[in-house]
Amino acid sequence: MFVVILRALRAFIAVGVALAMCAQAQAVEFKTITIKVGYGPGGGYDQTSRLIARHFGRFLPGGPDIIVQNVPGGGSLKLTKMVLGSEPADGSVIASVSEAMSYAPVLDPQNANFDPLALQWIGSLVNEPAYCMTAKGSGIDTMDKFLQSDFLIGATGKSSVTYIFAALAKNGLKAKFKIVTGFDGTADIELAMQRGEIAGMCGVSSYNISGNRDTLNLIGTFGSGTAVGEAKLERFSDKIEDAKVREAAALIETTLQFHHPLVVPPGTPKETVEALRKGYMEMVRDPAFLADIGKLSEMTVNATSGEDISRLVSKQLNAGPDVFETARNLVK
Repeated sequence: MFVVILRALRAFIAVGVALAMCAQAQAVEFKTITIKVGYGPGGGYDQTSRLIARHFGRFLPGGPDIIVQNVPGGGSLKLTKMVLGSEPADGSVIASVSEAMSYAPVLDPQNANFDPLALQWIGSLVNEPAYCMTAKGSGIDTMDKFLQSDFLIGATGKSSVTYIFAALAKNGLKAKFKIVTGFDGTADIELAMQRGEIAGMCGVSSYNISGNRDTLNLIGTFGSGTAVGEAKLERFSDKIEDAKVREAAALIETTLQFHHPLVVPPGTPKETVEALRKGYMEMVRDPAFLADIGKLSEMTVNATSGEDISRLVSKQLNAGPDVFETARNLVK
């Protein structure tokens, strides 16, 4: 009889624990969410954020409405500082920032004085190489011309991938081009290329070029692998002769494994972060989402989870001080 009672008690406790866990999981419920984008309208971060806003709510408790707001400045450094300082840590604000924010404090400690591990990484859409490209009308259509000609490259802020990868090519390979900053996003840079004000741009993914490929020259890549549907090009870092500089370049290129990340502020409850991460990874596998993103561009979704991004960032920050110093000099 005692055994029967004990078994019944254990079953009762098990049911109670399960109900408590279920109640805890259901306690996270989102209302309206704002995705703030660290770049101006029309560029890649803006377009993907608006696409995510159309689908993400279906995978979150409460089925929240999601709106998008642009907060351009410093290649998303302005928004990153807002996330770390003034944005609510309750899941109501998500930020779309540059993956370069993960090592901005290493490369530009005076302006980016924050801890990248304090950011709560939710997930990212793209894991593929980045490109340098030029306008057809520039006449700069080969790697040799790109490195040896005197022309202008456009970038947003000095903490952005458009600046960092241009600087990597310029300083790592002693190229002659100059970098012009101050653009709100890649859409503005592309317009300047079309007007002939600048010749090119670096640090862009394949989907940035899918709509107007006939007007562009693809010069070379950063990072490993080849984007789906793209011919294999020379990799800039493979042309760097100095081993220490190549190591620093490899550190910088690791961020291409989590292109277009979403983050939330430090202090956001664990349950909220977990719900966002779970919903994000469900969304990127959803047929309707993938069909929608296929209409936007030729982007191939190859998502990285928030947990994996956090591990990659932690690994980056464990590099030696000599590597950090070389990397800082490489992207000045």
